[in-house]
Formats: sequence, C-alpha cells, structure tokens
Amino acid sequence: MKTGENREKNDQEMKAGLLDRIAAESGCMYLSDLRGCVLKDRCRFAVTQIPAAEYPVKAWKDAVYYIVGTEENFKTAEEAKQRILEHL
Repeated sequence: MKTGENREKNDQEMKAGLLDRIAAESGCMYLSDLRGCVLKDRCRFAVTQIPAAEYPVKAWKDAVYYIVGTEENFKTAEEAKQRILEHL
C-alpha cells in the first residue's frame, strides 16, 4: 500500500469513527439519523462529551459537513466541534 493510500484510509477511518461515535453515544440507530438529528439533545450531549483533541481537524470538518450540511474551514478541531454544537 502506498503512503498516500494509507493516509487516505486512515482519514476515512477517523471520519467514520467520529461520526459513528456521535451516533452511538446519542442513541441513533443509523448514521444517517445524525443528518436530521431527531435526538438533538442527545446528539448535543454526545458531541459535548467528546474531547476535540481526540480527532483531527479534518475529521471534525467532515462531521460538520455531514451533520450541518455546509462545507466550512476551521483552524482547530475545537472550532469545528463548536460549529456542530451551534447547529444542534
């Protein structure tokens, strides 16, 4: 496996890991439930409990895109996390 391919695989796993974690900890049956966030209070609580530093900025940025529906740039993971919380 090439270095670039390995990095891309790790990025995808990290992205899926964050979204899966938010979904699991908020009680969503499906990852797609995060888009509508039917359980907003639970989703908000789950995101609040995840330390921003546990995931790279890119993973949080991708989570913003998936949950909020907008593509935005962030300098830190904490900024991206706060954007999700604002949306919820």
